[in-house]
Amino acid sequence: MVKYIKHIILILYGLTCLYPFVWMIGTSLKTSQDALANPQSPFPQAAPMWSTFGDVWSKLNFYQFFINSVIVSAVVIIGVILIYTMMAYSFAKFVYRGKKFIYYTFIALLLVPGVTTLIPLYINMTNLGLQNTYIGMILPMINGAAPFAIFLFTSYFRTISHELYESAVLDGCNNFKIYYRIYLPLALPAIGTIAILNFIGSWNNILWPMIIVDSRDMFTLPMGLMYLDSSSFKKWNELMAGALITVIPILLAFPFMQKMYVKGMTVGSVKM
Repeated sequence: MVKYIKHIILILYGLTCLYPFVWMIGTSLKTSQDALANPQSPFPQAAPMWSTFGDVWSKLNFYQFFINSVIVSAVVIIGVILIYTMMAYSFAKFVYRGKKFIYYTFIALLLVPGVTTLIPLYINMTNLGLQNTYIGMILPMINGAAPFAIFLFTSYFRTISHELYESAVLDGCNNFKIYYRIYLPLALPAIGTIAILNFIGSWNNILWPMIIVDSRDMFTLPMGLMYLDSSSFKKWNELMAGALITVIPILLAFPFMQKMYVKGMTVGSVKM
């Protein structure tokens, strides 16, 4: 009996969490008048207006916002993986002076709120002439991912047997070959974890792009949504269609990488 009660509670909780998403889809298929007249109903009163997605995508320039978000997120993920796997490999396998100090300095940055660095970051980016550029948006995001990425990659590399490293050295492999032929492929679960965390973080990031970008051509999807929401007369069907376009890539990406994400979090962050 207790088992059934637990299942019923979980089902009700799941339906409660699912309702806002259903409401968003239903509202995106309404007309503007229907969305205002029947805001509580998650279903359109008339025939679904699929043309709203086309209007948002083309007329409201959401295709450009989408491309900007893809470029920013893709470069952030690639940069984080390449830079911090190499740093973590160094921390995990090499012995040199100052290694622990550098490593724990990065880990200590986990305690620093990102918002406290916005002003110096903005000053640096503007002095470098990186306003309204992809680089200006991307570099701080890569930098902000450093502490947790280094921690997870280093922890994961330490779980790999050191005998494997010694065998590769005896076979004549240099350090870079050992890194990209042995350690990088073995770290796929940790890479998947960091990739999905940074994809979600960079895709949804709105605060930093709002600060460094003021040209509409450089807007990302969250900024496009903010632009729709700031209009004097809100068209809720268009706003929900834009929100759906924004969240679909995340909904599609996470299920494919879920197992890798869980494995990377449970193995790489626990074993030292």
